Amino acid sequence: MKTLSLNDSPVSFVSFFIASAVLLFFMHFVLNLSIGMKGIFVLLFIGVSFFSVLNFYLSYSILLFLLFLPHFYAVHQVIAFSYILLLSFLVNFRGDFLKELKNPVLTALLLYILLMLPSLVTTPKKLLSIRDMSNIIALLLMFCITLISFKDYKKIISVFYFFIFAIFMHTLWVIYLGITTGERVFGILWVYYIDFAGLGALISIILFFYSKGISKVIFGISSVAITYGLILTQTRNAWLSFAVAFGSLLIFLIIKGEKFKIKRFATVITLLVMIGIIGGAMILRNEATSNIGDRLDEQSESVQIDEQDPTALNNSLITRILIWHTSYKAFLQKPVFGIGAYSFRFISELYYEIPKPFYEEFVKERTPHVTYLQVLTETGIVGLVAFLIFIIAIFKQIIQTLSRPNKTKQEIKLSLLICWSLIYIIFSMLMTESWLYGQYAVWTGILLGLLISNYKTLTSKTLVR
Repeated sequence: MKTLSLNDSPVSFVSFFIASAVLLFFMHFVLNLSIGMKGIFVLLFIGVSFFSVLNFYLSYSILLFLLFLPHFYAVHQVIAFSYILLLSFLVNFRGDFLKELKNPVLTALLLYILLMLPSLVTTPKKLLSIRDMSNIIALLLMFCITLISFKDYKKIISVFYFFIFAIFMHTLWVIYLGITTGERVFGILWVYYIDFAGLGALISIILFFYSKGISKVIFGISSVAITYGLILTQTRNAWLSFAVAFGSLLIFLIIKGEKFKIKRFATVITLLVMIGIIGGAMILRNEATSNIGDRLDEQSESVQIDEQDPTALNNSLITRILIWHTSYKAFLQKPVFGIGAYSFRFISELYYEIPKPFYEEFVKERTPHVTYLQVLTETGIVGLVAFLIFIIAIFKQIIQTLSRPNKTKQEIKLSLLICWSLIYIIFSMLMTESWLYGQYAVWTGILLGLLISNYKTLTSKTLVR
């Protein structure tokens, strides 16, 4: 495989961020104007996007930037841009792609997508379902494109550095809002900040473990700041996902510390210091602590339900149960192939049995909020089995990657970053469906591509440093 010579010159990091800042300002400015101006902006953005096709890594950089923009349209703009990136990839790369793409994780993903298709036969909202299936196709595209195009250590680690930089910048705004308002806050990204913050904290901690000097200080600060930002979102699901991923990472490093070139004592000390710093920050932020305590105590509160006033119900667990109940009823109607891929939020009114006021308030136009339940409901038992095969294939690849002997410190760091990011995502799927949509789906595809690319590099020992 080879690329065109145009890609031999790296894009200037400073120039890219200056251009990104100007583009972000322009987007916010134009989106507050008339519909006509929005149309002009869309045409301009498409023109710039297609111009970037000539340089693949410029196109990829733009896509990474788009990951951290808010959701402007029904389908996130990064989903649309992934198709432009595909065009850029085809223009700039030559080689035997089929041979390079051969791996069990991709095979399992293709099987899942194939077995999603029968579910579309019976859904009454076929066009909307097909439109939203662009999310899983974008995940597939990013998986394949990243696998082939990212084999250089510096390029791969720069993706994680960019992720941390972007989330840290969003976190500063979240912390400011949390301190000044005392409310539950999400920042510019809204709910899409939550699990990105959980991942960002985890990635920062891993980079902290394997850094020295000023880099260790920087990643220490980002670890604490992003974790604090996550706490301010007051989202129990994300707290649990982060706790499980972080806890399993610490246990793994304590057990396998010597093999992974890290001191067990340093791991324990890091844990205690982080707990102390975050705990101290929470004590200083009394108002936020009070609100967070309320969120923690919510499940133990008694709940009174008034059919005539559903807005009085403010227990998030109960509202989730209402959605799950409707999702389960939909599954019972079509258990084999499901009600239609990405269809539940469009056709849930056909299946609800709860009082209508509660359906209107808490279920209508919402997803099941659990990835595995959504897959079961929308693609049936057949789809869920295929999806679990896909998840098992990822776990197997993670185990094989971590089991490779004689890795350098760089290879260890990269393997932990990729593998534990995916462990976080897989566990998080028990409590959110977001990884099937928008920038979350694209980031998952990127991680899968890096997982396979990294494993192939470990087995061949051709990683460029």
